[in-house]
Amino acid sequence: MMAVLLLGTVSALVYAAAAVAQRGAAARTALPGARGYRRSGIWWTSLLLNALGALLHTAALRYGSLVAVQMLGVLTLVAAPVLSAALLRSPMSAEQWRGTALTVAGVAGLLVLPRSAGSDRAPDTGALLGAVLLTAGVLGVTTAAAGVTRRGPASSLWYAAAAGVAFAAASALAQVAVLELADGDGLLRRSGGGLPWPAVLAGAGVLCLAPAGLALCQLGYRGGLEAPLATVTLVNPVFATLIGVVFGDRYPTDPGTALAALVAAVAAGRGVCVLARAEAREGDSGEPQQREPGRVRGGGLREIPAPAAESAAGHCT
Repeated sequence: MMAVLLLGTVSALVYAAAAVAQRGAAARTALPGARGYRRSGIWWTSLLLNALGALLHTAALRYGSLVAVQMLGVLTLVAAPVLSAALLRSPMSAEQWRGTALTVAGVAGLLVLPRSAGSDRAPDTGALLGAVLLTAGVLGVTTAAAGVTRRGPASSLWYAAAAGVAFAAASALAQVAVLELADGDGLLRRSGGGLPWPAVLAGAGVLCLAPAGLALCQLGYRGGLEAPLATVTLVNPVFATLIGVVFGDRYPTDPGTALAALVAAVAAGRGVCVLARAEAREGDSGEPQQREPGRVRGGGLREIPAPAAESAAGHCT
């Protein structure tokens, strides 16, 4: 249990730093699309931090359940805004604190209430296929909704929701690969001369979903930090729980637990709305006076947001 707590906590803190770096890259990049990000040192820093966080997260999955490890990810939601505010020397508003507190309480409640009755055995092929189909369907709906709403707060939240789905599915598949490859003592299991195909397929899924989640997250951070991060943090464990059900985990369905879970979900959703409103209000009030000239390639001046010029991630590089 101590290994899960330590690895999960450090992973959440590293992911928080990566989120701040990604937000800084989204704000500071002058060139559109992937070309602009490839020229951003902050973006490469965020990639390294995400890779380190993923390694620690996968190690934690070896020693604890999927839902327990995802629960520790709630710490990212607390650490990232505080880290960003500290590096920017711009304290969070009371509304942002309230939204963060509501979301953290809601997500923690959703994860603490249901006690899994699953096992530590890897799921069968049918369960894996069901999880893949579920992930593909939800990813299709969320990305389509983001495309329909196009730019704006709603689009950022839809992209963030899609990122949460991708990250949750990647975590679930990573745990499958770890369980297939490791024995009860945490050592590599002998395959008997053949390839461990479930682990190979799960690993391939992780290699597809993790970059997809990173790209979707980057699109979400165009609309701010707190609200998209809160959405990712909310969707990630909830969807991980759904995948756990597909894998054979069972959760209590008594009326008391269902009512408490509903209250927690409403609190988390309310927190995301408060954060989105706070960011929208801050952007509207700060746009006229928080613009400053910046020079781009080819001559001429372009206006860039002042927070972008002094982003938290910029101080990290």
